[in-house]
Amino acid sequence: MKRVLVVGGAGYIGAHVSWVLQNSGYKVRILDDFSNGLKRRVDGIFDDVVVGDVLDRESIINALSEIDSVIHLAAKKAVGESVTNPLKYYQHNVGGTLNLLAAMSLKGVKKLVFSSTAAVYSPSQKDSIAEEDATEPLSPYGATKLLSENLIREVSKAEEMSSVSLRYFNVVGSSKPEFGDNSKDNLVPKVFAAIARGESPEIYGDDYQTPDGTCIRDYIHVEDIAEAHLSALKAVERGQIAKVYNVGSGSGYSVLEMIKQISRTIGTELNPKVVGRRDRDTPRLIASTRKIESELGWKPKSSLEEMIDSAWAAERKYGIGV
Repeated sequence: MKRVLVVGGAGYIGAHVSWVLQNSGYKVRILDDFSNGLKRRVDGIFDDVVVGDVLDRESIINALSEIDSVIHLAAKKAVGESVTNPLKYYQHNVGGTLNLLAAMSLKGVKKLVFSSTAAVYSPSQKDSIAEEDATEPLSPYGATKLLSENLIREVSKAEEMSSVSLRYFNVVGSSKPEFGDNSKDNLVPKVFAAIARGESPEIYGDDYQTPDGTCIRDYIHVEDIAEAHLSALKAVERGQIAKVYNVGSGSGYSVLEMIKQISRTIGTELNPKVVGRRDRDTPRLIASTRKIESELGWKPKSSLEEMIDSAWAAERKYGIGV
């Protein structure tokens, strides 16, 4: 049985990835410091859970014992916080990746799937963003992910390591309520949190050059994201590769459209209030998924309604931040 170390496996996306791998016949070991991860996502579900920090190289070295491949999801990811505290983000995201690569080199582990982000791209009015389009991150968060991608690519070449970096777009939904998204920085949990407080959801600006004036994003079900990791892992297992792929739905929805869909799901009319723009928000960001579809055979399967319905099921059971 192949053994995979999932770094950040108690996180929202990490738990889903670990679940898909476990159900696909892999032996999963999770390494997490639980600064963002939740115990409920792993307790009674995964047998091999190690508490450790990516900033502690010895923790990683120990966790890599008898491991065949690694999926690296551990990162700080709040864009706004990265602007006000960039040192924290460079230290954790880049420093953690450096530690992991050094530990993998020491232990002779040559297969890696990396969790990156669409935040690496330059602002664009194109209908969709492809992997070869310009990368000029607007935030330190995006910059740390791009730098980590570059580090992985260089190490892959130098040490004949097989690697894939997956650039996520906006992840929504849940396959199990226990795995639900508790991040107050993501749109859907933010709307749910406002509902729980009896407040109107906020829209950050309605004067963008989009049909309804609100930002357009590509939303992808977390189950589809997890399946993309499985496809990427199988690709690195087939031989040396150093590739980058977008992971999105290929469709865009505005913030206002998302709030309307949430209203339909919960059966309550929401009346959002418009507040000022957030710093460094780009009007439109939609994935081109042609490359991952043609090279890895992965395609998104879930509808927007399915994403919101599953997210709401998790919210009803656990609530935001529980």
